[in-house]
Amino acid sequence: MTTPTTTPTAAPPNAPISIAPDNALIINPRDLGITATGPELEKLFIKFTQQNSQNPWQFELSPEGEIITMPPVYYPGSFHEKDTAFALESWTREFGGESTGSGAAYRMPTTGGILAPDAAWIAPNRWPEHLRIPGDPIPLCPDFIIEIRSTTDNLAPLQAKMRLYIQNGAQLAWLIDPRNRRVHIYRPGQPEPETLENPTTLSGETTLPGFTFDVARWIFDRT
Repeated sequence: MTTPTTTPTAAPPNAPISIAPDNALIINPRDLGITATGPELEKLFIKFTQQNSQNPWQFELSPEGEIITMPPVYYPGSFHEKDTAFALESWTREFGGESTGSGAAYRMPTTGGILAPDAAWIAPNRWPEHLRIPGDPIPLCPDFIIEIRSTTDNLAPLQAKMRLYIQNGAQLAWLIDPRNRRVHIYRPGQPEPETLENPTTLSGETTLPGFTFDVARWIFDRT
């Protein structure tokens, strides 16, 4: 008798790609019997992260309601993040707005979810108009985003995350890929990002006029 074989079911063509890195631990609250969604789930997530604030792992909440638990960033990624955030903060102090490093959490206004970009900037005219509650995520999507691919990251989740930022209102987003000395630039209204091969510097364009980042010095050539 012939044993029937089964073919794995393919994912639907429009199924969303997970934004979780390959080395992340994914916790689905529904698997734990938690039925909360939307703002109630966000409140539980914030409480969970506050109770684990001394933990070196970083947490994000995906729009689908999954808790993404990411390990610490190791060398050279930790230096990449530090130098990038410092360059952005230096520009911000002269030109205005608010900048953050990888420790800041932002609530995505359109899709839901709470994300923590490696570096980000908020335009000065947007900061005062949002109510900020101590202990809560920053209640908006930044105007400018930087994500840096670590040595263990697959590109697909990061690319999905960049599209998510644009969907939630970011005006410019850089996905920096040190492994391939490549930068993917995302802008609203563009179906695909612009890809730069081995650039020396990056421009903040009209979103951050005058901001130039020496990506070769601070990331690609960093050893």
